[in-house]
Amino acid sequence: MSQKVELVDVNNDGWVDIVFANSSGTDTGGGQNAQPNQLLINNGGTGFTEQGGVFEDPDNAYVIKAGDLDNDGDADLVVGDNYQGQSYVLLNEGAGDFTRQDIAAGASKSIGDLELGDVDGDGDLDIVATDWGNSQPFGDPVDEGLPLLLWLGNGDGTFEDGSANLPMGMEAWAAYSFDIELVDLDNNYVLDVLVSSRGLGFGFGLQNDGSGNFSKLTVPALEGSGKQVNVAFTPNDFDGDGAIDIITLQDGVGGAGNSVLINNGIGNYPSDPGTFWPNAYNPDRLDFDAATLDFNNDGRPDFVVTGLGLGPNDKNSRLFLNNNGMEVKPPPEPLDAAFPAVSGLGQSFGLQFADFNHDRRADVAIAQRDAALPNFVLFGRDDPADSVPVDTVAPRIYEDGFADKLGTLLHFGQSVTLKARVDDFKTPSHWHDYKYDENLGDYNLIGDGATLTAHGRRLPCVEFALGLDNPDDLLALSDGDPMKFIAPSIWYGEALWRVGFTVPYAGKKEDTLTWQYCAIDAADNKTCVGPFTVKLEVDPADCGDGQVQAWETCDDDSPTCVLCERTCGNASCDANETLENCPEDCEEAICGNGTCDLPSEDDENCPEDCGPCDYDNACEPPEDAKRCPSECDYDGFCGDGFCDAPYESGLTCTGDCPPEPTGEWACGDGVCDQDETKMSCPEDCAVCGDDECSGPVEDAAECPQDCAMCGDGECSPGEGESCEMDCVNDSATTGTGIDISPGCGCRGTGPDGAVPVAAGLLFLRRRRRRRA
Repeated sequence: MSQKVELVDVNNDGWVDIVFANSSGTDTGGGQNAQPNQLLINNGGTGFTEQGGVFEDPDNAYVIKAGDLDNDGDADLVVGDNYQGQSYVLLNEGAGDFTRQDIAAGASKSIGDLELGDVDGDGDLDIVATDWGNSQPFGDPVDEGLPLLLWLGNGDGTFEDGSANLPMGMEAWAAYSFDIELVDLDNNYVLDVLVSSRGLGFGFGLQNDGSGNFSKLTVPALEGSGKQVNVAFTPNDFDGDGAIDIITLQDGVGGAGNSVLINNGIGNYPSDPGTFWPNAYNPDRLDFDAATLDFNNDGRPDFVVTGLGLGPNDKNSRLFLNNNGMEVKPPPEPLDAAFPAVSGLGQSFGLQFADFNHDRRADVAIAQRDAALPNFVLFGRDDPADSVPVDTVAPRIYEDGFADKLGTLLHFGQSVTLKARVDDFKTPSHWHDYKYDENLGDYNLIGDGATLTAHGRRLPCVEFALGLDNPDDLLALSDGDPMKFIAPSIWYGEALWRVGFTVPYAGKKEDTLTWQYCAIDAADNKTCVGPFTVKLEVDPADCGDGQVQAWETCDDDSPTCVLCERTCGNASCDANETLENCPEDCEEAICGNGTCDLPSEDDENCPEDCGPCDYDNACEPPEDAKRCPSECDYDGFCGDGFCDAPYESGLTCTGDCPPEPTGEWACGDGVCDQDETKMSCPEDCAVCGDDECSGPVEDAAECPQDCAMCGDGECSPGEGESCEMDCVNDSATTGTGIDISPGCGCRGTGPDGAVPVAAGLLFLRRRRRRRA
């Protein structure tokens, strides 16, 4: 006898599995009603096989819910046990193995229903549950009921008592509660609570202050006369205004009609006017559950309601279509019967939709509250005359204010959080509503959800890239492009998703982040909101926080850390550096010591030592022949007797380059100009002593050093005793006035007062202009 059904891809293979919570108790029960629960594994869309060893002992489970309780990326199970039983968690270890952990061990509770969600905003799933107490039979006038239970998750599958966060006196508000829902009633992306009541009291709401502290919320439509009794709630946005509306079932004592309560935007739910679900299509029934889906692909949630049949062939499971968000009504007969109207399906107590066989059509799992009847999976038919349509509509992202969710300016290294409401028009909302992506591990995943992907689902996510010139360029990037970042969302209750990531740094201190928020359903229909562009900058406040960010080279109070940039090591001994705090730059580099110590010193940071052209007759870096010809000419320096053009001139070195005697550049002006050579102009460029006899301006008499030849029959100056064949070995002098005696060496001055050879050579050398 199944009380509720839950769907979950428990083994992460891309196929949706089924869990049934079983107990034969109703308004009374105990150990004699305990039954084993069931986990049924999907065999690739062809059938289901029960997995043993998961639920080892029978119990009185009234509800089993799936969620990631230990933050490892796969689905765990929470079992709510009734009739003073022990509720527990089954942590999914993979490969079909589970570890049991009791919740509030030793505390006997009667759990009628529970929901998972992060109510205190700490990133861990919590549990809110109804407790029937021990006053059996439940729902009678003597049933006092018990308050709700709040267990706050620690992120490892363990929980702490959070009852101090709940208001007092709740046992008088509701008793014998079959359903509890965590819903954002007032659109602040915080989970509030709705509680049904089938016994004394009335259904009610609790408003969350954002940190998990709750206060009573007045819900006139639930507390008014005639609607104090209700069995179940199904939340969804039926009129498309972005606020969560509610289907309520059995609104009245002894079973009554159902309602759709339209949210007024602040969660108060005025009394139902009965116009959204007209009474003509809404007779009194014993309905116990409703689930939503977009049956006809028009972008609005439709729903199927089911319950106990009133006769052998009663239409106890009925389809209602949402017409323009203003009214729901069934399709024409016989299509109004969502499931076959047969006695074998007459005790339906719970249902959930999923695509079990990957044909993109909605299938459904049905739990029956009758031990004589089996549970069922019904596959959506592919029949032109009577079919379940293929899903062709993308998920729904609530776009109101979405462009402002990341603002217009972010800083590198900033932690960003974005919250969104996204559904595939289904209630409840599950991981498996979204695409199973075998390539998920190959993408550039980032953020809090990047490592929580064992489920393999492409959950709603932020897609972004840095440095795009055109925001639309983001649309062209493939999922595997290394430029594209994908930040997966984390489900935290209802249809709410949270994305958290740190803004990456790509090497530029000013950049842009182009982003969009996207969802892809299990039928591979994709939708996105955006793209939007945000400016990125370095946060000045980061400098001085003691943490070296990617865009900083230091973050301390040392003299060599200036505005979070390390100056030591830049090959310059800066003013804030010394030999002691930066020997790398300043070792033996002291400006003013007369030495240009490269690379620490140069002509900009120490012109005293490094010039250029400090006229110390030494060619030192960074001086060179082009920057400082006075010290770095080819033969040495200015004053070496050579006029080295083009680096020396009459302006930069008058000693080597005297003024031109004619003021013109011409052969015969006595100056060897840049365009003249000894061959083209020997008159100006022939120099005695260059080992070349440049005639006709040089001969043995004029320049014996270059032109005298031993054996020419003439005793020329400079030959002497080294050439006895030309020079007679006596002490006489020749007509040239040169002493040619063997001991003389021709060093005398002739009687005609001729200038000695050495002096003439020096004079000619100083008049020479060297070629470039």
